[in-house]
Amino acid sequence: MEEVPFVSIVIPTLGKTKYLKGVVKTAAKLDYGLENFEMIIIGDYETNRIKRCIEIAKRGNVNIRTIYKKVPAGHKRNIGVEKAKGEIIAFTDDDTLLREDWLNNAVKCIEKDTEFVGVGGPNFTPEEELPFAKAVGRIFGSKFLFSFRYTNKRNKAVEIDHNPTCNYIIKKRVFEDVEFDEKLWPGEDVEFDIRLKKRGYKILYSPDVVVWHHRRSRPIEFLKQMFNYGTTRAMVTRMHPNSFHLRYYLFLFASIIMFGLYAIPLSEQIGIEFFKNQIVFGRTIQSLVPITIPLGITILYFCILGLAGLLIGKQTKSIKQALYAPIVMFIQHFGYSIGLIYGHLKRT
Repeated sequence: MEEVPFVSIVIPTLGKTKYLKGVVKTAAKLDYGLENFEMIIIGDYETNRIKRCIEIAKRGNVNIRTIYKKVPAGHKRNIGVEKAKGEIIAFTDDDTLLREDWLNNAVKCIEKDTEFVGVGGPNFTPEEELPFAKAVGRIFGSKFLFSFRYTNKRNKAVEIDHNPTCNYIIKKRVFEDVEFDEKLWPGEDVEFDIRLKKRGYKILYSPDVVVWHHRRSRPIEFLKQMFNYGTTRAMVTRMHPNSFHLRYYLFLFASIIMFGLYAIPLSEQIGIEFFKNQIVFGRTIQSLVPITIPLGITILYFCILGLAGLLIGKQTKSIKQALYAPIVMFIQHFGYSIGLIYGHLKRT
């Protein structure tokens, strides 16, 4: 039988999610050979859920180790890499399900092409998720904000700038040059890949390296997630100005313009004197920008969200997803943009 590289699956966790056992159960079913990989769980401290996962792993003959240190996820991953026996590190989250051929396909991909040091792939939404979570997964699969890395639109492996650590298999030797920022969370994987690319390393996205990833199933949880994403995106942009991309800031810029458009016709009511005597083309700015203009744009925006919801409803044949999708998109735009503002104001 052909010898394969030993792999260390590294999972940072708080030890509280009920989904952790799903990762362990699906790891036991990987077609890579139980003797060819280990699982390292790094938690804050031992919890009942972690204990149960250790029992599940032992019943499935999975080689599992646990490490406890109350530090951010990036720091936990660095610890996992340091303790790993494998020459290849497979990062995933504590709320994923691993497809049977996940490791096999990933290792073949980066072993076959020595030009690339890492590979990731789609992270789909599990079928059993609640409708709101499925709508989140559907929006995450869109090109806005998240490119195509959550989806399976490609039929072959392609070079990519970033793979999220819920699904990222990478050669251990890379960590001699690049480690995760131990204070940054979330977004530490984005910042890691920026420095990785600066060092000249290349990574892949392959459509057959698949995990399923549980999404936030409640609006408030999703709002917090998007706020955190926006915050760290701003912090990463401050750290690496060349990583700026307009698509991350579109809704924020549009919102600032809209507030300005609303401020002009409402200036008297809200006490802004500036616009009263400003003359353009022989008319005051107030008369040039009636309230109907920003109102019309606002209505158009929500109509577009509604149409997108109808399209998603048609694609998924789900009325609930058609109703949830516009809410998800608004929360995504709003939460991310507020996070961007906070991240740019936040002291590092």
